Amino acid sequence: MFFSSTSQTSQSRKGNARGTWARGVVACPKCATPNTVQRFETIVDEFSVRCSRCGQRSFHRKAEIGVHQMPERRQKKR
Repeated sequence: MFFSSTSQTSQSRKGNARGTWARGVVACPKCATPNTVQRFETIVDEFSVRCSRCGQRSFHRKAEIGVHQMPERRQKKR
């Protein structure tokens, strides 16, 4: 039997606190704009990301990913 794990605490179900989610961020070498990386846990050792601001595609290593903790955005579970 498989169980899904959530990052929410028991208090967040009551409405007192909200859970958090993590996203990966890499900086563009040309314009230094932070670009987000989704599902960064399963990403390969080298990957490329196109900058959302200047459009340049650059290669990055998995060790360069910074992790940002953000509050949960959804009000309801899907």
